[in-house]
Amino acid sequence: MVRLMKLLSLGVALVCVGLVGFAQTAEEAKPGARGCENAVTTAAMRECEDSRYEIAQRELNAAYQRLMKTLDREHQQKLRLAERAWIRYRDRNADFQASLVQGGTLAPLVRITVLTDMTKARTQELSKTALP
Repeated sequence: MVRLMKLLSLGVALVCVGLVGFAQTAEEAKPGARGCENAVTTAAMRECEDSRYEIAQRELNAAYQRLMKTLDREHQQKLRLAERAWIRYRDRNADFQASLVQGGTLAPLVRITVLTDMTKARTQELSKTALP
């Protein structure tokens, strides 16, 4: 029971961190008269986070393609395998985080926030990768 409580506390903390990231970068996702900074309903926050995820996904794809162009065939194959494994991990992790608030309207928002944050982190990782 104590272990479950610790896991739930960790999940809530991660959700809070993700939502803080959402609040800080949502304005980039959908600028406008109201914008994401004024989103108060779960549906509005989800729409903003969906836009933020789409941007993050495009940036990841661009970083991946740039890196692929610098690699020889052997390293390209290794990167493909690593990227497939990373995508599975990212998706499973987002499912797990969302399951911590399962049953409420917050779960889809938590899932997309985790997907976005992890995608942005992966983009940075790929952008820093270079052959010696």
